[in-house]
Amino acid sequence: MSQPSSPSPALIFFSVLYRRTEVELAEIENILAQEFSPQIGQLSQYFNAHCPMKRYYSKEMGPEAELDRVFYFSLRPVSRELLVTAKLQAFRLEEKWLRTSGDTTYRVVNLDVGIVTLENLVLATGKMFTHRLYLGQGVCADLTLIYQNDAFHTLPWTYPDYGHLEIRNFFAWLRKMLHLKILQGLQASS
Repeated sequence: MSQPSSPSPALIFFSVLYRRTEVELAEIENILAQEFSPQIGQLSQYFNAHCPMKRYYSKEMGPEAELDRVFYFSLRPVSRELLVTAKLQAFRLEEKWLRTSGDTTYRVVNLDVGIVTLENLVLATGKMFTHRLYLGQGVCADLTLIYQNDAFHTLPWTYPDYGHLEIRNFFAWLRKMLHLKILQGLQASS
């Protein structure tokens, strides 16, 4: 019989797609640091070339050429339960960055939240689908990548940008950082 136990901690990350002509990256960084400190650090990695979702979001956010993407991630392990709270905060922050032009309201920031664990990468979403598990408070978990044989691997529903080899290698590096922090005995913050 299995017994309930606490899982190993995770590193939380934020994928920020933003319209650089409408909001400055420094503003986004400051707000993320305020909202998620001490969980989030100032470490970032650009992956503009590997973001096919820019075309999808350009319908809502404006010209694809004006959209940039950056990742931020925690420097300390966090409790996996933080995923729901972080996604709820992300929903609120996206509303803060809404713009209005005439009768149209549009987003200038899309903020994805996820966690990297030793086993997988999970995104938080507000949209239900067959492969997503409901976590509570309107938030679902999307199992996006699984870690096997020293690498992250895609699943049939993995978004193309998260499936790109360079992105998967970035998250494999992040997972190694998590593993080292666990070995060093750093406890998860909540």
